[in-house]
Amino acid sequence: MNANYLVRRLVAVGIVLVAIIIVAVLMALKPKPQRLKPQAPVPLVTVLAINTDQPPITVTGWGSVVPKHSISLVPQVSGQITSVSANLRAGAFFAEGEELLRIEDTDYELALQQARSQVAQAEYVLATAQEEARVAREEWERTSGDALDDSELKSSEPNPLVYREPQLRQAEVGLEAARASLAQAELNLDRCRLKAPFAGRVLSESVDLGQYIRSGEVAARLYDTDAAEITVNLPDRELAWVRVPQTAGDSVEGSPAAVTGTFAGRDHTWPGRAVRVGGAMDAASRTVPVVVEVADPYKASGDRPPLLSGMFVSVTFATDAPTGSVTIPRRSLRPGNQVWVLDQDDQLEIRQVTVARAGVESAVITAGLTPGDRLITSNLQYVVDGMPLRPADAPARMAGAEGGESQ
Repeated sequence: MNANYLVRRLVAVGIVLVAIIIVAVLMALKPKPQRLKPQAPVPLVTVLAINTDQPPITVTGWGSVVPKHSISLVPQVSGQITSVSANLRAGAFFAEGEELLRIEDTDYELALQQARSQVAQAEYVLATAQEEARVAREEWERTSGDALDDSELKSSEPNPLVYREPQLRQAEVGLEAARASLAQAELNLDRCRLKAPFAGRVLSESVDLGQYIRSGEVAARLYDTDAAEITVNLPDRELAWVRVPQTAGDSVEGSPAAVTGTFAGRDHTWPGRAVRVGGAMDAASRTVPVVVEVADPYKASGDRPPLLSGMFVSVTFATDAPTGSVTIPRRSLRPGNQVWVLDQDDQLEIRQVTVARAGVESAVITAGLTPGDRLITSNLQYVVDGMPLRPADAPARMAGAEGGESQ
């Protein structure tokens, strides 16, 4: 083996040993690190300051718009249609008393003339019967007066046939019947013209010019435009927040309501008012129907269109909150009717409250919270009464940061 090779090998091994010794010395001389107590972070929460300005309590329901009054336009006589109003079309508006439909009246004109002639004839028959009865009475009195004295004349009344009383009564009845036929003929002639009983709108129509229509056949469906109604089904517990008149003429004014519907992609609102409770509770949902009336619903106002019959709308009632109550977000009400409050020392306080109403978005609290309390609205996974918290507007800090000790 070459001597130079051995020397190089020994030098390399020496260098490695020296490096190992240096590293070991440095590791032995390294200062030992101090062990510090970990600092627990203080949870950050959002708080809501309770104030005395309470929003009104709102109750929302849904329903469809229906006319308050609707009728079927039905003729009472048969015949061919000779005239149809331009307003007798679905969606068109019409005025009260406007002629919507006319039926051919030739037959009814002839019937009227015939009825008039029958009345004249009956009047002639009655006049003849009256004259014959008068002559018969005079004849009886003259012929009987010669044979009987006054006492005998008074005690011996003739048979009614002598005075022609049945014939007179028959003539009177015949005149009454003729006059009744005349009145019926006049009525049938007047019924050839179908007029609107109120100002309204056409829901649907099924007739046209020249069509033959029979008595009792539906020509159109009409509804009144003075008012519309929406029936809203509410849970029984919500009726405590809605005023509804109980009887006709009740002095209690129904709760105002905001009726909101979507038309042409935009939301529009119409004012309404609760007017009555429905006749029966819904057997399936166990809810109570409340009827809301909207005045002049089909009158456009600015960019707000008229309501449409059948439109699905939401109805929101508003009433003042009870005196001394506070309204909080629904998410801040914890299970068991509890809330979390941040006290003056920024510590959590679990507090029991009295809930008057818990809706979808808000809850009304009548006891347990006072103005000035800081209500915690954040959700925490674990809570302990008295645990430190940090409101969102406070500077960051750590629990136990002031008292951290080294070990």
